Amino acid sequence: MKKIISGIMISLTIMIAGLSISIMFMGASAYKNNELVYIFDYSFSIIPTESMIGSAYDSLEPGDMVIIQKSSFEDVEIGDVIVFQDTVEIQGTPSNILIIHRVIGINSDGEYITKGDNPSNSIDPHPVTESSYQGSFYAKVTFIKPIVSLMLSSRSLVFLALIAVLIGLMIWELAHMYKTIGEASKQKTMKKNEAELEEFKKIEQAKIYQEIVDEEKLKNDQKNK
Repeated sequence: MKKIISGIMISLTIMIAGLSISIMFMGASAYKNNELVYIFDYSFSIIPTESMIGSAYDSLEPGDMVIIQKSSFEDVEIGDVIVFQDTVEIQGTPSNILIIHRVIGINSDGEYITKGDNPSNSIDPHPVTESSYQGSFYAKVTFIKPIVSLMLSSRSLVFLALIAVLIGLMIWELAHMYKTIGEASKQKTMKKNEAELEEFKKIEQAKIYQEIVDEEKLKNDQKNK
């Protein structure tokens, strides 16, 4: 059994290592192309600006970590918060960036009209097309803001942190799986030992009983002589 568990753990470790390397390559490519890194249809990103500050449950503040789900472009509805690529001017230079804003309308071509929740925001100048759409809001994590605030100044550091989170989640899942396998093995061993102990007790009881019977028989034989 130990060999089987050891083989399983080695295989899982190799899989985790291979998946981690794949994530790094995928992440590097996504970072270069300004895209999201998806693992099992989910991705993570950090909110760097105040454009989504609002009163809705899915409004976002700087420092929030948002979990994004890969979903079909056709499934998006008005009111959804989505991530998309758009070209904006940064210090006079056109730059292709990722934006997370809320869908407030759909035009005649089926493209989405978006706007940030912050009242100071205006409607985004370019509608979201299927090719620019990246994913939809799934959930947010707010308790790590103090850590995130230290990383916002470096986009590459944010990317590395997100990769670390993904790998950390996989390691945690591996540890949980190892614990589950170990507990199952322990329970099986205990049941086997208990069964062997019960069998041993039965054998010993049978021996003692037989010794008593033989002793009584011997006494009766001696009396009858």
